[in-house]
Amino acid sequence: MKHAKIAFAVTLVTASLATLALAQATKTINVLGAFGGAEATKFQAVIAVFEAKNPGIKVNYSTSADFNTVLNVRVQSGDYPDIAGIPQPGVMKDLAAQGALAPVAAATSALIRKNYAPAWADLGKADDKKIYGVFHRVNVKGLVFYNKTAFEGAGYKVPKTWVELQALTKSMESSKAAPWCVGMESGGATGWVATDWLENIMLRTQTTKIYDQWISGAVHFNSEPVKNAFKIVDSIWGNPKAVYGGRGSIAATSFLDSAKGLFTSPQQCWLHMQGSFATDFLQDSIKKNLDANVGVFVLPMINTKLPTTLEVGGDQWVMFKGKNRPEVQKFMSFLATGASADPWSKLGGGLFPHKDQNLDAYSTKLERSFTEIILSAKSARFDASDAMPSAVNQAFWKGTTDWVTGGGTLDSVLNDIDAAYKK
Repeated sequence: MKHAKIAFAVTLVTASLATLALAQATKTINVLGAFGGAEATKFQAVIAVFEAKNPGIKVNYSTSADFNTVLNVRVQSGDYPDIAGIPQPGVMKDLAAQGALAPVAAATSALIRKNYAPAWADLGKADDKKIYGVFHRVNVKGLVFYNKTAFEGAGYKVPKTWVELQALTKSMESSKAAPWCVGMESGGATGWVATDWLENIMLRTQTTKIYDQWISGAVHFNSEPVKNAFKIVDSIWGNPKAVYGGRGSIAATSFLDSAKGLFTSPQQCWLHMQGSFATDFLQDSIKKNLDANVGVFVLPMINTKLPTTLEVGGDQWVMFKGKNRPEVQKFMSFLATGASADPWSKLGGGLFPHKDQNLDAYSTKLERSFTEIILSAKSARFDASDAMPSAVNQAFWKGTTDWVTGGGTLDSVLNDIDAAYKK
């Protein structure tokens, strides 16, 4: 009995030491991101795959509704996370200029060049040489959504040209539902919906060279190309018959709710323009069968002499200075592979630019079609406001909000945004 007790005690000690050794061996990665809710849950599925492949590494993801402020405070105080997911390349470039970031490791850089179209690698650069950002979940913008059953039942046809879209909008004005639903309230980020509209109009009226110069500040906001884009948006937003609730409702309506107007009873509107992520915000009853319920077309070109250019956006993961430990580099490399895309694409609500992803993993034909648009695009540009310096991005959001609500004239708003380039 005595020997049995000794053996049992030795077993307990051995087990305790093994548990302690495992705990000490586990390495933790702290990741800060801008998205929460259902999107954070889906990202946890991505993390789970990584952790299963790397049992000695634990990834902790946290988020904040006021992501930009929280990240800025942590950077200013030197309290860096290991990794952060940044929706705006302009913010990434600001952080790199401050010396707060570490470039990706050579292995990650090689994966990016292998698994992505060149544009994504270029967008991840801060100095035209080193890659700092790894794109993961992305989106395509300039998509016009509609209620497939109601739209087809009314005899409407998908417009192939801007002239046809104008005619369709006009014909819808006499129906019981408004032609468009528009909502741009987004807390501290209110205004981004307006910037998306303007960016898509710029890509449909101007060359990509002008668009790029607009981002850099070489083409001013208070210039004819940009003013023209505002006027075209105003031809829809400023028409009380064209927007559900009229212009006065736009800044007060959450972007999360505006797309739902396509499927309310009675129906509020016929058309809604947003990014591919709009399906995440639809009613649960609609999301159960997106392919049957939701129709979509790309906003037509205005200047038909220009090639069709997609506007894209996405989350860019960066690694902070002094945090480029082997386990952190390993997670960054994982995000650059199609294996990191598949868990989220199966759950829906995310598109990915990885060439090596499994397209059959997408839960709907609709989302797969969005991804194929991204992968096959011959010309694409990142969301302009997100690619601008962060001070200009903030001024652009505020300026468009002031313009929509009547808080400033078009000229005063455009001059204020131009002034942000000098800060």
